[in-house]
Amino acid sequence: MAVTIDSIWKDLQANKFAPVYFLCGEEPYYIDLIENYISDNALAPHEKDFNYSLFYGKDADVVSVLNDAKQYPTFAERRVVVVREAQYFTAENFGLFEKYFANPISSTILVFAHKNKPLDKRTKISKVIEKHTLFFDSKKIADDALPNWISGYVKSKSLNIKNDVAKLMAENLGNDLSRIANEVDKLSVMLADSSEITAELIEKYIGISKEYNVTEFNNAITRRDFSKAMKIALYFEHNPKAGNIIQVLAYMYNFFSKLLVLHLLKDVKTTTAAIGWLPPDVSKGTQFYSQQKTMEILQILCEYDAKAKGLYATNNNTNADLLKELIIKVVR
Repeated sequence: MAVTIDSIWKDLQANKFAPVYFLCGEEPYYIDLIENYISDNALAPHEKDFNYSLFYGKDADVVSVLNDAKQYPTFAERRVVVVREAQYFTAENFGLFEKYFANPISSTILVFAHKNKPLDKRTKISKVIEKHTLFFDSKKIADDALPNWISGYVKSKSLNIKNDVAKLMAENLGNDLSRIANEVDKLSVMLADSSEITAELIEKYIGISKEYNVTEFNNAITRRDFSKAMKIALYFEHNPKAGNIIQVLAYMYNFFSKLLVLHLLKDVKTTTAAIGWLPPDVSKGTQFYSQQKTMEILQILCEYDAKAKGLYATNNNTNADLLKELIIKVVR
């Protein structure tokens, strides 16, 4: 039975647990959130020694997991059996649970944390899992929805944040919800309730500058502002947390990929319908980069991504050197 994070969280807060949770998908944040809550709250501390089992899918014996799930609790209301890294289980492994999924032990909470990829819907067992377990597909949040997610998370910590500051965080931290939550959590420890997370606080404690960040670097590239791009690259060289080369390359590739689609489809409205969301700065890129140049830049970005990861000889050039080379090749 497929459910939403809100409905799951509401039941967990009410101490209502399902017999089998199958948590899967490309966004690990919610999978960890649910699994950790169950592990921490379904049993009292003194009940865990005899009633809590933790397995890792890469090394676990599937039969042992199944046997543990079938056991009855010892001096407790329930047992908890957790399988982390369940993505390493094969369809055949899950097939051994088919009868158990259809008729689980009511006193056991069995949790599968199947992270970083969705369940393969082509298999027979996937239909059984979706029908008989509490099935949650944790999908990556869309880029355009990320600032609102940050604002909501900040609010849940009894803090405030303006839209432009949430956008600054979103554009420079990416849609890594775990990292964003950790950064906000660190700030919440230092700030009083109802305090505002400002750009100054983000620069001081997270390392995202209002002027020298990945977004501003890409804006300089978009405008072919060689001087500004080099200035930001030098800032990155001395402040690695502000923008590492892999993060910069990923942001640029995302931008120029959208720009190429816009060139091919010719129209902002059609492009938006095709890819879901088109940042306003992408349309400005057509003034500075032709379709042919955009294609060349995408090839250059792939080349430098490989170099930054050590796949090609770079004559002992540092990542800072590679970034400066990249600016020259793209802008000039």
